[in-house]
Amino acid sequence: MNIPKEILVVRLSSLGDVILTFPFLKLLKKYYPDYSISYLTKPEFLHVIEMNPYVNNILSYSPKINLKKYDIIFNLQNNLKSNLLISGKSDNIYYYKKDNSKKFLLVKFKVNLFNTITPVFLKYIQSIPEYINLTPDEKKFSLTELLFIKTSKINEKYIVVSPSAKHFTKRYPKEKFIDLLNLLNKNFKVILTGSNSNEDTEICSYISSNVSNSLNLCGLLTIPELSTYIYFSEFVISNDSAVMHLTEALGKKVYAVFGSTVKEFGFFPQLESSVVFEVNGLKCRPCSHIGRSSCPEGHFKCMNDNPVSTNLIKNLSIQ
Repeated sequence: MNIPKEILVVRLSSLGDVILTFPFLKLLKKYYPDYSISYLTKPEFLHVIEMNPYVNNILSYSPKINLKKYDIIFNLQNNLKSNLLISGKSDNIYYYKKDNSKKFLLVKFKVNLFNTITPVFLKYIQSIPEYINLTPDEKKFSLTELLFIKTSKINEKYIVVSPSAKHFTKRYPKEKFIDLLNLLNKNFKVILTGSNSNEDTEICSYISSNVSNSLNLCGLLTIPELSTYIYFSEFVISNDSAVMHLTEALGKKVYAVFGSTVKEFGFFPQLESSVVFEVNGLKCRPCSHIGRSSCPEGHFKCMNDNPVSTNLIKNLSIQ
């Protein structure tokens, strides 16, 4: 009796990072077609992995979880928690390599040692032993045929706007979103999305009350449901957040607003159609690699001086 060979992929958080493992999973299935692929993540991200057709088994993380032994483990989290979790659970463990020291120098001392900018999705792929034999096309960002309902729920042209982010310095100000969306709502219905957090709920409610032709779905959508809205949208506007990565995973155009974070960290759009709005040349940027609760300089120029409205309207050729 042949016992199936098994692979475990570990990525506990966060939402954007989990989504960025999708191109990796696609290649993993190609190079290990006879293996069963299990994916370990936190409970709040199970619905994300359920959309991926290359995962055979999904494991929900808890502090008391006891993993069996696997033929191969890919640790795409690579922190103390995940390292302890998989210790002794395979004779073949491969790790996602981080650039923490380079990030630290760039944030704290503005010393940029990133000679080349490697996107995070590719860093995941580089953990595959066969990476050296991959073709140039296999090393490029690829879409995944995700599993969700592909039936539009709105019978008019609309855009999806995700105006929040976990950290303040990654959020384009809500007042500026209102100005922007009041320029767009004559051409498109505006669908507002976000999590059920207090910050997201407050931001989306405030914008919705000041933008006509808008529908506030903040906190009401699962990730598969959000995917449906994104899939049929004209385009998406978001900050440097998980929605940006989900939009690209679905092959849709995203206009991404970057504040305190920069492309060197690896979290930036990959599709040629995608557009990033950012303020280059600020001596204080980046002030963090994940975002902060306030602007350390007090001026918040990375967002307040970001010419999103002008450049977006120009890009869309809207009068």
